[in-house]
Amino acid sequence: MQITASGFRLLALAGGAAAALLAAGCLSSDLSQDGETREEVIECLPTNAPAPTELARALWYPHASGFGSAEAHETGVLVLAGTKLYFMEWSDSGRHFDVERVINAIQASSVGVSRFGTSSMLVIQSGDLSFDSFELMNGGNLGSDPKATQDLCDKLRALRAG
Repeated sequence: MQITASGFRLLALAGGAAAALLAAGCLSSDLSQDGETREEVIECLPTNAPAPTELARALWYPHASGFGSAEAHETGVLVLAGTKLYFMEWSDSGRHFDVERVINAIQASSVGVSRFGTSSMLVIQSGDLSFDSFELMNGGNLGSDPKATQDLCDKLRALRAG
């Protein structure tokens, strides 16, 4: 089988696109260094909320206790400010973030991580026994960021213990 020069170019372009997607998938979910996103989030937090210490791109699974429980509701950002987690969705029409869910981590019944293959979710059971799960997405939005998920879980557990 013989490949022409144009065939090689097509293969190279496809390979380059695949490499770019894979490289993007290795990026962290962490948005705390993205100054523009950080400022937009701060503007939409309650005025008495402390500055965010964690800011990550995430999927929210309301009423879900891990994988297989439900489908994702929204894509947005998960913000830890003080002892509260805020899930925010970007509003294109309003050009701002809308707060969709607020969870007081101190008052939660439990905080943990659910794993399925290489994916992970932060799972929080609130005091009223309802569940929320959050999948922190890697920079390419192609999959989970298990390290960031575990780090956030550990941070929440430390807040709860302190």
